[in-house]
Amino acid sequence: MAHSRPKRYALAIELTSYCNQKCGYCYNDFREDGGKSLGSLPTEELLALVDRALTEVEFDHVTLTGGEPFARADIFDVMDVAKRHGVGIQIISNGGLITEAMATRLAPYKPSFVQVTLDGATKEQHEAHVGEGHYDKTLRGISLLKMQGVTVVGCTVISRKNAKELGAILDQFRRLGVTSVALSRFSPAGYATRNVAELLPSRSDMIEALSQAEVRGRDHKMQVQVTMPMPPCVIEHSDFPNVRFGGCPIGTEMQEFALGPKGELRNCTLHTEVIGDGHTQSFAELVEAPAVMHYRDVTPEFCAPCPHKRTCVGGCGAAGVAVMGKSNPLDPFVAQHVDDGFRAALKEARRGEAALVPANRLRRASV
Repeated sequence: MAHSRPKRYALAIELTSYCNQKCGYCYNDFREDGGKSLGSLPTEELLALVDRALTEVEFDHVTLTGGEPFARADIFDVMDVAKRHGVGIQIISNGGLITEAMATRLAPYKPSFVQVTLDGATKEQHEAHVGEGHYDKTLRGISLLKMQGVTVVGCTVISRKNAKELGAILDQFRRLGVTSVALSRFSPAGYATRNVAELLPSRSDMIEALSQAEVRGRDHKMQVQVTMPMPPCVIEHSDFPNVRFGGCPIGTEMQEFALGPKGELRNCTLHTEVIGDGHTQSFAELVEAPAVMHYRDVTPEFCAPCPHKRTCVGGCGAAGVAVMGKSNPLDPFVAQHVDDGFRAALKEARRGEAALVPANRLRRASV
C-alpha cells in the first residue's frame, strides 16, 4: 500500500548566504563573513533539490529567503518550480535590491506577499540596525512592489533600541500603504548572539511596543502579528486583543522547515542544528526525523510547572540553545528576568559604551 506524502505547512528556502545589508540582529550563522565562505548552490542543483522536496512532502507554501533572495537572478526559476507543484509563494526581503523591472516581472507570479523589514521610522534609526545606506532603498523597494500590485507585508524586528518607537514605525508603514505588519521581536540566534546586550528587549520594552501596536490595531485596523514566540509568563496576550500572537510550530503540522544554502534541512531558519542532508536523504523521512518529532518533548527546567509548556515550549528554542546552552535552553527573553546569572552577565555587558558583546560573555556555564 502506498503511503501518502507527509504534510507540512511550509519550507523556507534560503536561496543564498549573501545579503546586501549587515543587520546586527541577523540569525544566520553565515552572516559572519557575508556568506562568502558558504556560498550557494548552482542553479541546476538548487532547482532539482527544491523540485524533489516539493515532490516528497506536501507543503502549503514555500518562503523564499536568504540572505537576500533577490540577490539571485534565478529566484524566478525557483518560483516556476513552486508554481508547477501548485505551491504558494511568500518572499522575505529587505527590499533594497528590487528594481522596477524586477517588480514588473514578479507581479504575474502573484506571491501571497513580499515581506519587507523596516526597523525605524527614520533613516538614522533603521540604519542603526541594518547598516548605512539602506533606508531609502528599502522605501523605494516597497513603493515599486506596490506600484505593480504586489502585496507587501511589513516586518519590524523589535529590539532594545527601537521598542519605544514602534508606533512611529507602524505609522510609517501605514503611510506607505502597508497595513499588515509582522513583529519579530529580537531573538538572538546565529550571528545575533554577539549583540544580545545591545538588542535584547526587556518585558517593559515589549509591553511599551505592544501597547503602541494595540492602538494601531484598534484605531487604524492594522493587522499586527507577533511572529516570534512570546511566552505568557512574560507577556499576557489577553492584554493586547488587537495583536495576534504566534508560537513555536516545530514538531507540528504548522512547522516551517529551513532548507539551507547548501541543501541542509533544519527545524527552522533560526536553528543551526542540521536534521539531515537534502541531497542524500529523503525529505519525507527528514520531516519525520526524531529531531523533529521529539522536539517538543523537552522543555527548560523553569517551564516544568507551567500549564503552557506543551504549547509554548519555553519560547524560542534556537535562541535558548545559542545563548543559554543545550542543557537548559530557556529563551533569553525569559531568562533575563528569572536567571540570576544571565541577568548579571547582561548588566555587566551593558556597562560603559560597548555595543558588541561576544556570545561567550553572555552564555551561562553548563552545569
